[in-house]
This record gives sequence, structure tokens and C-alpha cells, in this order.
Amino acid sequence: MDRIAVRLPNPVGDVVAATPLLEILRRQNPEARLLAVGDEKADEVLAGFDPVDEFEVIDSRERRGWLGPRHEASRLRRLMVNRILLLPNSFSSAYAAWLAGIPERIGRQAWGRTWLLSDSLPPISEDGPRPMTQVYSELVGEVKPPAISLATTVREETLAQETLEGLAKHNIHPPFLGVAPGAAFGPSKVCPPGLLAEAVRLAVAKTGLQAVYFGAPSEMDLVRRVKDAFPAPFLHASLGEMKALLPHCRALLTMDSGARHLAAALCVPQVVLYGPTDPRWTEFERELTVPLRQEKVPCSPCHKKICPIDHRCLATMDPEKIAEAVSKACQLGNILSFGESAAEPAPEKAR
Repeated sequence: MDRIAVRLPNPVGDVVAATPLLEILRRQNPEARLLAVGDEKADEVLAGFDPVDEFEVIDSRERRGWLGPRHEASRLRRLMVNRILLLPNSFSSAYAAWLAGIPERIGRQAWGRTWLLSDSLPPISEDGPRPMTQVYSELVGEVKPPAISLATTVREETLAQETLEGLAKHNIHPPFLGVAPGAAFGPSKVCPPGLLAEAVRLAVAKTGLQAVYFGAPSEMDLVRRVKDAFPAPFLHASLGEMKALLPHCRALLTMDSGARHLAAALCVPQVVLYGPTDPRWTEFERELTVPLRQEKVPCSPCHKKICPIDHRCLATMDPEKIAEAVSKACQLGNILSFGESAAEPAPEKAR
């Protein structure tokens, strides 16, 4: 049996952007064993996603330091795959695949790693900004990939239902306005808490929705600062539970972050606040996306993790315009029946 591995990127949003590639590989190789390789977050994001037969978790701690590629190579070698697609452009991911002795190693030319690849494509930047869904699908010759998609498991749905029941005891019920203030990329992607809180207050007044905040453990301080300015429940959910909770939101107000990609894959309308990043890299699922960006800020997009000046790309946004965009997104959501997710809950897979 042909065994094909896909080395997934690390950011949550990029893992979601890789789902069309996984769909294409399944269609092109219906009899093959398809394995996804990535960290713990990627495993949680893809739980229940049908095209993937197996998921191999590479502990993020194992990848650190100069021995990281050797640890990863050891894990890859045990998978006995004959082909691997390398979505990260790092030297270490290509080196690990080479050390593992995988015959076909397909990836992009970058960081002096071309000699480690058996098949290499031009650098991403050569064709300019385009959706990452397309960038990944080009590895298998597709330029018009299918839509991003995700699934939820029975366990994730159960956890979400328990959360909803707990909120109901306090007379808090969907539909929600989801708000995701954080971004793992860095503080340059994060809207100032006071400004965001004011936008949430105005959006709630316009839509009549109950606001809820989503955030990872590393974002708790940020969420608390927004919540102090405009109180609302904080749903400190895992990625899996968040997948199951997002379809109970009429819309999601978010940064250019993993939360936005999860919502897009689950057909939840999003208002996305773009700061230092170029929207053209994530320009997919546009029908349910309302992007906001300060067009007259000359330094954006800079793609810097920390703003070296005054963060004007996000700090000068108008809360009223953000609230109007949320109202527009809620109208887009009328295309779908409330609470209808992109897929039925999937049974747990052995991993």
C-alpha cells in the first residue's frame, strides 16, 4: 500500500488552510494510506477529519534544539512512508525527512534546503501573495483547491453541550457573537483591548447578540483586559471544543488568527481585523468574510510580530465601523440555518 505523509505547518490557521490539500490527496490516491504529521494543536484541529487515516504527533518540545530534526526523523522513519509533502519551509523539516530516508520529499525551495528535496517547487514569494490554500495545493498540481473544511467529534460536541448547559443556568443562550481577541503570531496582530471592547459593546447593541470571548491559555490576560472593559462570558475552550462551539455563533469578530480560520472552515461568518499582514494570503471563503483594514497606513503590511512604532494599523480603527461590519456579517449568516455546522460529528478515530 502506498503510504503518503503530509508534514503540516505549525500555526493553527495554516493547518486549516492545508485541509484542501488533504482532500485532493485523498481523491488522487483513494487506495493509499494518508498520514498527517504535526504538533498537538494540529492533531486537535484535524480530529474527525475524514481524509486523514492516521495522525502522528511530533511533540513540540522534541523539535527544539539542534537534535530536533533527528528526533523528528526517528518518528518519521517508523511511519514507513514512501512520499512526504513538506508544508513548512524550514530547513529542519526537510532535513528530518532526508534523515528518515523517505524516497520522495516534496516541498518549496527555501533556506538552502533544496538539496534535501527530491522534488522542489519555486519559493512561495515567486508568484506573489495568494491564498495559502492554493500555495499548498500547488504541491500536487492543483491551482483551484476546494474549500477549507473541518469536522467535530462526538467528544467535542459533548464538551460543547456541557458548556452550553452551564451557560444556560446563568440565562446565557445562543446565538452568540463570538470574539477572539488574541493572535499567536504576536502582539502586532492584536487590536488594543479598549478599542476592541468598545466595538463589541456597539456590535451587541446593533445585533442584540450575547457576546462571548474565546482565548487560549496564553491569551487569558488579554481577554481579561477586554472583558474588564466590556463584561461577557469567557469560554476558555480547547481547540476541539471551540470547533463545536463556533457554529453556535452568528458571527465571529476576530484578528487574522487561527480562530478566524476555524470559523471559516465551519461556515461561521467572520469580521477579520487585519493589521500587519496581507489579506491576500488568507483570501479564501470570502463569501462569509468581512475584512477590515486601514488602507491608508503606508507601513502595512509589514509582517512584523512587534510593531516598532505606534501600531497605527489597528490602533486607529473605528469601533463604529467594526460594529457595522459585525452587523453585515450577521446578515451573511442568514445564508445558513442557525447552528448548522459544516459537517456532522465524526466518531473518534484511533490515533
